[in-house]
Amino acid sequence: MLRRRSLESRLCFLVSSLFFILLLIVGYAHVIEVHKALSEAKSDKYASLSAALSTVFDYAARHDYKASFSEIVARFLETDPDISSITLTDSDGRVLATKSRESEVAEPSIYPRDIFGMIAQVMGYPADSVRRITVRVPIGTAQHGTLAITYTARSLVIATEEALANLVFTLAVACIVGLLLGIYIAKLFSKPLGHLVTAANSIGKGNLDVSVPDSSIAEMHELAEAFNGMIVALKESRDKLIERANTDSLTGLYNHRCFQERLRSELKRAERYSRPFSVVMIDIDHFKTLNDTHGHPVGDNVLREVASILQSQVRKDIDFVARYGGEEFALILPETDAENAMACAEQLRKAVENHAFLGKNGETVPITISLGVAQYPIHSSEREGLIIAADLALYQSKSTGRNRTSVFSNDSRADRNRDPYNLYLLLQATDMSTLEAMAAAVDTKGLREPGFSKAVVAHAVALAREIGLSEQEQRDIRVAALLHDIGKLGIPDTILNKREPLTPDELNIIRSHPSIGYAIVQRSEHLKSILPGILHHHERWDGTGYPNGQKGEEIPIFARIIAVVDSYHAMMTERPHARARTPEEAKTEIRRCAGTQFDPRIVRAFLRVLEHEEKRLAA
Repeated sequence: MLRRRSLESRLCFLVSSLFFILLLIVGYAHVIEVHKALSEAKSDKYASLSAALSTVFDYAARHDYKASFSEIVARFLETDPDISSITLTDSDGRVLATKSRESEVAEPSIYPRDIFGMIAQVMGYPADSVRRITVRVPIGTAQHGTLAITYTARSLVIATEEALANLVFTLAVACIVGLLLGIYIAKLFSKPLGHLVTAANSIGKGNLDVSVPDSSIAEMHELAEAFNGMIVALKESRDKLIERANTDSLTGLYNHRCFQERLRSELKRAERYSRPFSVVMIDIDHFKTLNDTHGHPVGDNVLREVASILQSQVRKDIDFVARYGGEEFALILPETDAENAMACAEQLRKAVENHAFLGKNGETVPITISLGVAQYPIHSSEREGLIIAADLALYQSKSTGRNRTSVFSNDSRADRNRDPYNLYLLLQATDMSTLEAMAAAVDTKGLREPGFSKAVVAHAVALAREIGLSEQEQRDIRVAALLHDIGKLGIPDTILNKREPLTPDELNIIRSHPSIGYAIVQRSEHLKSILPGILHHHERWDGTGYPNGQKGEEIPIFARIIAVVDSYHAMMTERPHARARTPEEAKTEIRRCAGTQFDPRIVRAFLRVLEHEEKRLAA
């Protein structure tokens, strides 16, 4: 179906109109030619008849037979019904005989009678059926006489009308043929253009899986080839952009964003078919020290080589390896439970440990990795929960000596607040009541007195105010002090509350709680500012603390504040390995450790806070 105002309809109209006009001009010329030929034929007819009667006219003229003249006129009149009158004159112009059809009634014009007459009238033929035409034909061998023949154009009009009828029929057929030809020609051009438009619309909607069919028209063929070439180039550019968007430029692995997308799709598949899969988080041990010692080029090369080892050790086209960020990598193992994931992780760990990495001077540099494993759905059925669970297991590995693999422990799953995903959801909350509930869960887990965390928060905020921190910093220290021990939610109760002496491994697990707390809280964007206070609150002023051995002013101010306040309240709490001290004993110990464990300036400010507090209570 031709659309109105479309190129196809306009081409069709143009072709059919041109075809019609061409045929109309040819037909009109043909009708004029017919009319002219008929007129000439009638004149030739009269001349021939006159020549045939010349002998009779000569004989009658010599013998003065007037009756013969009348007979000549009468016979001539009978030869053509169009003749209305004939007059025979001699050379001197004298009338020898005359005859006419006076009894005949003139017929009306033929043109208004039908469509052909109307067309003839429009075309402007000069003759009609009642007009008289007079021709003079010499007669006699010496041309001593003249026949003045007057005739009507009736037969000419009838013949012309027949020609017109044929013309109209031909034009009608020509219109149909022209229309069909126009449609064909329009389709010939518009169909390839339609394919181009369809392909362009698809490309505009982001679909590049299209192509333009070839055309028999040379120009359209070239246009189709150029368009298809453009689509191929766009596909290649798109694929390169997608690859760049999904790929880490340094290692060639998939990047963090792509890992998150793949984890979502794998989670949906596992939910649909009730199948397990595991997530492995991987971190290069002491990577910062490596960069500081050997330089970033060596560090980059180590990242590339570790990425290559990981790719070579996993199942091709099944397992998914990505660079998660910095020196961290992530691995998705479909159809794999925690036990088999641990075996795979151990294989990766050993492959990295046994690989010869080169330093800046060509020497061999020992590189190890720590790994954490979490399984869907037993450790978490949510994407963020799985990542946090694997992160917690990873920090467990790093905190217990590095170069090892740990699987997320279910020992503490009885408390819903310690489920990785529930922790993630709670940390997205911005109200203090929710965070206070989490801190209370930590107090309960550590067998502390109710309100321990609130007391730490109150003194931390007061100390921040005493040393002149801003209002925003005071709000941040409130949250940091509240959640500084949240990492203990990842420590098994059997270790955290053990009354017997701790083994070295158990002590390392206990000391991992700042790193575990950091791993938990870093998932919440609005809590990023409190991370230093959580990670470093067990650092010591003399540099012998953990997890990073920072010292002096290197330790973040939030961590230095929490270290003093937390130790003060911890000393006044009954613990498995120590009795509860009095406030005075706790202050004495705090004062004694100034300059070794604590920042001396913070200690002095805290003692002032306690002094002001005692005065208010005394008043």
